[in-house]
Order: sequence, then structure tokens, then C-alpha cells
Amino acid sequence: MKRSSSDSILYDENNNKKQKLSTTTNKSCLENLANELIYEIFDYLDINDIYFGFFYLNNRFQNLYLNSNNAFQLNLSNISKEDFEYYHKNVLEPNKNRIKILYLTNPFTIDLIFSPPRLISTYNQIEKLIFDNIHSKYLINILKHLIYLPKLHSLILSSIDYIENPSILFIHICRLTKLKFCQLTYRTKETKLIDFNQCQQSSIENFIINGNFPYESLEKFLICFPKLHSLSINRLVRLNYLTEKDFNPIERKNLKSVSFELHSIYFELLKALFKNFFQYIEILTISIYNDNGSNFFDGEQWEELISTSIPKLRIFDFQHHYSGAMDHFLYACHSGDFRSEFWTNKQCFFHNQCNNALKCGDALFFTINPYR
Repeated sequence: MKRSSSDSILYDENNNKKQKLSTTTNKSCLENLANELIYEIFDYLDINDIYFGFFYLNNRFQNLYLNSNNAFQLNLSNISKEDFEYYHKNVLEPNKNRIKILYLTNPFTIDLIFSPPRLISTYNQIEKLIFDNIHSKYLINILKHLIYLPKLHSLILSSIDYIENPSILFIHICRLTKLKFCQLTYRTKETKLIDFNQCQQSSIENFIINGNFPYESLEKFLICFPKLHSLSINRLVRLNYLTEKDFNPIERKNLKSVSFELHSIYFELLKALFKNFFQYIEILTISIYNDNGSNFFDGEQWEELISTSIPKLRIFDFQHHYSGAMDHFLYACHSGDFRSEFWTNKQCFFHNQCNNALKCGDALFFTINPYR
């Protein structure tokens, strides 16, 4: 039935009254909360959510916002340049001594906040810092000033362009004496040895490296990071194919978890790493990309390596990416090695997956149920 004009007006008026009543009721409910509870709510919100959600409600919430001793977290990953200029002046600057987490992903935000780079030292309450897609020229300059952040314990850095010399990154990271977690993402045009001679021993316990890291630099790296609990390197590469690298054994009892993506590193080289450095690990995640990795097909060699060099291992997550009919044939020949009593007792099973059964292009050999 079609509503008359007078009925429509009455309906709209009633609807508006309901909306006003709902708004007033919600506002009243919020105003009835104690200050302590409001501050607890603030703990779960980003500073910009607090500012735009509470600051303009009334004088009470303005005072709660301005007089709060709570540290704030700030995520500026999706802000436009126009909005950021206002935000920087009215939110960021007045509260920089209360920000504990800062997440920046746009180059212009880093340029506006930390120009010159020494300004980062004024954010002295920061505990966690995330710089995503930062230009290398800013990255190096800002790293130099992070030593003035006394509470910084977590650092995530990602460069948007090529890093000429990654050594300088590690030198400055090692100078951050309170740091416990670091994730470093970088790209290089050419992989070179990383010089750790100028690095002091670091406090980092968990390190994730996303970038080409030389196999030959691993020993000196471990010397500089004696407190590691977990280590992940997503592209461990070999530089010198002519000579074998002799390692001096290093005992790292606290290092329990290791994750590697191997490129052009053969089984004997991997064996040397575990024998010299990783005797105490309990979790191993390993992905292998190799043009000639026939040694990895031998399940008996894996049994010997685990039994003798990493006996505490309880989680084994293994993937081998390969191509070619010959590699597929070798895995077929050795498939029985990976069904032995050693593996079945640990409830660890393997699967060989080939995308093209005839030509066998890209293929994958992997664990189905890594033992626990």
C-alpha cells in the first residue's frame, strides 16, 4: 500500500527521533564508563582511532585523550599525503612522546617525519618500529639514529630499492643494544660477502633475513649474534664454487629454530652447517632450490645427519623444488629410503608431486606430516 505524504513526513520524523535517541543512548552509555575503563579501551586502539573517535565527542573525552599517560601505537600505512600533513601537525607531533609502535609504509611519510633523520630520536618511547618500502638513502641515515631510542626492542625494515652494501645494515643493527627481534628485507644487484668485522655482539634473539645471504658469511654472523633463539634466511646462497669453506665450530645452545631457503647449496655443504653450528635445534624448516641436488634424494643421508648432528630435532618441514625427468627418476628410486622405520616412528611422511607426469617440469618433494 502506498504511503501518503503526511504519513511519510510522520514516518521520517519518527525515524529521526529513533536515530537521535539511539545516538544519545550510545553516547550516554559511553559517558557512564569510568575513566580507567576508557583508558583500557584506548590500549586496544590506534592513536588515530582514538583521536577521530573520541577527541571531538565532548570536553571530558578531550581531557582524557590529552591527559592520558598511555603509550600509543600508530599505523600510517594507508594514509594519503594530504591527510598525513594535517595528521602530522595535529596528532603525531603533540603525541610523539607517547607512541610505542610506529608503522610507516609510504616514502613521503618517512620524508616528512624524519627530515632530518635525527628527528627520530625525539620519539623516545618507541618500542616497535616498522619501516616498509623505505628508500635505501633514508634507511641508512635513520639506522644511524636508532641508537637514541632506549626502548626499541622490535625492528622491521624493508628497502624499496637496491642496497649497494648490506654490511652497513648489519653494523648499525648490531649497535641497537636493546633489540630482541629484527626482520630485514633487502635486495642487491650482486651478492657479495657480508663484512661482520665491524659488528659488535648483538642482543637480538629472533632474526628474519629476507635477501641474498652468503653461505660463506654465516660463521661470522653467528659470532655476532650469540643470543639467537630463532633464525630464518629466505635465500642462503653459495658464492665460491671452487673451494670448500672450512668452518670453526660454534656452540649455540639457545638457538632452537632454523629456517633456510637454499640456492646452489649441496647436501655436503648443508651437513657442514648443522655439524658446526646447529647441533641443538629442535625445529628445522628447509626449502631447496637446486639444479643439481641429487644428494638430497638420499633418505639414508638425512637419517644419518639428523641422528648424529641434530638429535634434538622434533619438527622437520622439508621441501625440495626440482625439475627434469632425471631428478624425478632419482626420487622414485630413493622413495623407499623415506619410508623406513626411522621416518615412520617419527610419523613423518613424504610426497613427490610432479606437475607434468610425462615431461616432469616443475616438481616438489615435501613432508606431509612433519614430526612433532
